[in-house]
Amino acid sequence: MKAFLIIAACLAASASAVKLTVSGSSLMYGGEKVYLSGANAAWNSYGYDFGNGGYDGSLETWLAEVKAAGGNSFRIWVHVEGYSTPNFDSDGYVTACDRTGDFINDVKKFLDAAQANDILVTLTLWNGAVMGNQAYINLVWDDSKLQTYLDNCLAPLASALSGHPALAAYEAINEPEGSVRVESNSNSCYDTTVIGQSGAGWTGVGIPMERFLTFIGKQNIVIKQNDPSALVTLGSWGQFPQSDAFSNTKNHYSDACLNGAAGSGAQLDFYQMHTYDWGSSWSPNAPFTVSASDYKLDRPIVIGEFASVCSLNTPLSDLHNYAYSHGYAGTWTWHWTATGGCSDTRQVQADGLATLADRTDNGLVNIDVR
Repeated sequence: MKAFLIIAACLAASASAVKLTVSGSSLMYGGEKVYLSGANAAWNSYGYDFGNGGYDGSLETWLAEVKAAGGNSFRIWVHVEGYSTPNFDSDGYVTACDRTGDFINDVKKFLDAAQANDILVTLTLWNGAVMGNQAYINLVWDDSKLQTYLDNCLAPLASALSGHPALAAYEAINEPEGSVRVESNSNSCYDTTVIGQSGAGWTGVGIPMERFLTFIGKQNIVIKQNDPSALVTLGSWGQFPQSDAFSNTKNHYSDACLNGAAGSGAQLDFYQMHTYDWGSSWSPNAPFTVSASDYKLDRPIVIGEFASVCSLNTPLSDLHNYAYSHGYAGTWTWHWTATGGCSDTRQVQADGLATLADRTDNGLVNIDVR
């Protein structure tokens, strides 16, 4: 009886947790329209932050810093290229999330710290902008290998985190367009010639879009099966693969494309576009040059990566304000680690977050994660 009461109490707590939801082109939290103002981590130790004894709590300090700056959300990378997690056997099948059994508890610790700091977290599982690990590449190509990841890691993770108040969304993979094969196809969902003209396929890995849509969609389905309250998104390297509104764009992640490749229930809950300048100008129809409604999508759009140093040196305050007033549902700066050529310093990012800290007119920023 005691065990039953404990389980019942946990289920009741999960059911009563306030969760991020979608209403039309808006994100909602606790019945109010919200705006996700925050940053990318995206890592402290690339691909080694969770599991196998690697979690040291340093990321939790960053959550407090984002909160103190006036932010409310954080995007963090998890497996990345699969060098540390999940655990692959010698044949490339996934046996568990990690070798030591720490992985799920580590992610939960991070989410607990996020809740304590009123931060909503998006977990980006994989990285497609760089794909150097053959075991990971094989996971995308081979359904039998992918199924072992779904069964032995993703399903247990989603189940364990189900209903967590600080969990905003899952993202199956960051910028898969980097490793996509540019090719024509009679199925427009798999024909990547349009996005190829804008630079897709830069890694040379050459994975067909059909395989990526299967990889993404099957993860989305498993997440929803184990946590119906979780949202799913997908971060693209630009606007090019997430809209049918312009001659240089093609929405490869529409409901029809994802469900067609992976089965029913594979669709995204909100879109996420990344944007950086192209030398001395914005790309045609980049997010900071148009309104969200111009993409003619039926759900929210978050600008998931950007930086003033790669935005024509436009101040972050101007970029945040532009997105907030032009119908976008969030902005996440790149990135809190403050390394690499297209990253602002942590102080610059913090100052930018302060711009929207008290805004309420187009979505609440100061939220209580409960």
